[in-house]
Amino acid sequence: MIELEDVPPLRGPRPRGAQRVRRRPLPDDAPRLRPARRSLLTGLAAAGATAGLKALGVFPQAREAISSGFELVGYYDIYPRCPSYASNHNCSPGCGPSYVCAWCCRNSGKYKGFHKSGASNPGWYKLRPNQCYSGGYDGWLWAYSKKCGSCAKGVTWRCHDGWNKSKKGVWYKTICRKAVACKN
Repeated sequence: MIELEDVPPLRGPRPRGAQRVRRRPLPDDAPRLRPARRSLLTGLAAAGATAGLKALGVFPQAREAISSGFELVGYYDIYPRCPSYASNHNCSPGCGPSYVCAWCCRNSGKYKGFHKSGASNPGWYKLRPNQCYSGGYDGWLWAYSKKCGSCAKGVTWRCHDGWNKSKKGVWYKTICRKAVACKN
């Protein structure tokens, strides 16, 4: 059986009579943990050649990954297909059952072509976040495959929903639509 006095302490002063442990230098034939000169130069040459070929355009640019269900535009999640409630709409108004308006869209800035918000027009506009397609998206794409305005063979709209306040102070649902593709 081991007595308590025989167990060395982990902290504190060294017990009387305990030998001091000294680290010894590695022997000359021990392996070193640094790369050999030849390996280092080979790696640098390979990195330089790769950078040079990339600068010359030998390697193609990486393609953007295809999204799985939505497109993130700024901080808006845009669903890539028209929701079922707008599937039977024609060229105008398109997008959905809410009132479609051009004047409810921002016409400048980072979010040009998206619905006006309380940040851009306080007191008159609000966004309807996460209310499209079962509550997960802020907007959607809607396509019409026949002549629509100046688009001879079809148009694709980005629809972004929000609220507008009437002059009487009543809020009503609105949709900003912006053409993102026109087939001629």
